[in-house]
Amino acid sequence: MTEESPLLTETPLADDHFSLMERGALALILAAIVLFAGAIIGMDVAPGNALSELVQDNILDPLDQDATQGDAGYNPVDTAVYSLLLVSFVLVLSAWLRKMQVPARDASLIALIPWVFWAAFGEVNEDGEIFGESVGRLFVSPLIHFHVAAWVIVIGFASHRIAQTSHLEGRLAITQMSVALVLLQCVFLLPQFLEHWTLGFASPILWSPLVGLALVIGLHPFLECCTAIEQGLIQVGIGGCFIQLAGWLSMYIEPLDGSTAPLWPMALVMLLPLAICILLWFLGRSAMVELHHMGLTPGLIPEGITLDDWDRQRSSTFERLETLTPRAMLAVPVVLVAMYGQMVDGLATWLGVDQFGYSEKHVLSQKVIELTGAAWGFAALKFALAGLVWWLFASARFEHRHRHLRLLVILCLLVVGLAPGLRDILRLTLAT
Repeated sequence: MTEESPLLTETPLADDHFSLMERGALALILAAIVLFAGAIIGMDVAPGNALSELVQDNILDPLDQDATQGDAGYNPVDTAVYSLLLVSFVLVLSAWLRKMQVPARDASLIALIPWVFWAAFGEVNEDGEIFGESVGRLFVSPLIHFHVAAWVIVIGFASHRIAQTSHLEGRLAITQMSVALVLLQCVFLLPQFLEHWTLGFASPILWSPLVGLALVIGLHPFLECCTAIEQGLIQVGIGGCFIQLAGWLSMYIEPLDGSTAPLWPMALVMLLPLAICILLWFLGRSAMVELHHMGLTPGLIPEGITLDDWDRQRSSTFERLETLTPRAMLAVPVVLVAMYGQMVDGLATWLGVDQFGYSEKHVLSQKVIELTGAAWGFAALKFALAGLVWWLFASARFEHRHRHLRLLVILCLLVVGLAPGLRDILRLTLAT
């Protein structure tokens, strides 16, 4: 007789250790920084060198054109560079969050959703040319993503420190900080809007920021369940959204070029995917509740077990998690938000290109439209990708040490789905 092998044969890496892939991603980021800096310096030291020309033609010139002349579109070089850096940043950031023992909660990702809207409003306001050139550059893609990341990092760090060191009650101190940062955005952005519209009692430039500040203060008692970082991100993000909304509403109510557009495309794009997601949530709710009562998270294997060892399990815990996860994943809010973003992007592109005559700026998206002969093919692909998002998280299993990676992968799907979809439909409504 042969002795049966034990079910647990490996010990997962400690949370403070980087894997080989994570170290490789960090090396790639550092190499990109060095090469970019070298290209910039080389423009003066050795004009005309190949690296500087490559960076100038494929990265810097499109950014400059986007900020000064309208949409520049993407090219194969910057698409490849941005994609590799996005994946690398996800791996490295997830490792650092794990090392710093930052809680990996779905609520943390939900707290970032206001910033997706903030970025979309900012990009559309830049497209409408209501920002000055120096400010407008901060809202050009992909710089807008670094801009948002800077706000998130500063707010997260400040909220964490204030909660630890403030002499006031921690939650109250974070609300005060949030009000101050929203007022800072008012000082920074409202003068840009006032160059185009006058300030009156009915003006969105007056009442929209006031509504945002009221919500920042009014939400204070309802955020007790959030961490300090989540509270700060939600409050500042919502307040900032209403400041950006002031510019968008002003363009809609008093168009600078006299053009208007109907609201029905926005209603269709926003509400149809929402109805689908609500239906999916009802379908998966009972399975989600059952796993929750067992102390399990769909797709996340218990702590202390490697993925290889988990695949050899035949315990009751294994059976229930594997059986219920596919259906329970339909009720995971962050997964539904990622699916929602893909559907919004697909519908917005279809309406914009096929119905309103816009053009697609992303290389891969344009290839899909060319292959199918119309943007409805891209919309169909995006709905299929929404299903693929569910399948990915329904079938994939993440080790406990990769819990941050799981959330950041969903965040990436939001960045490439919901953010451009929102921008497209907001632009379409303004006819810009």
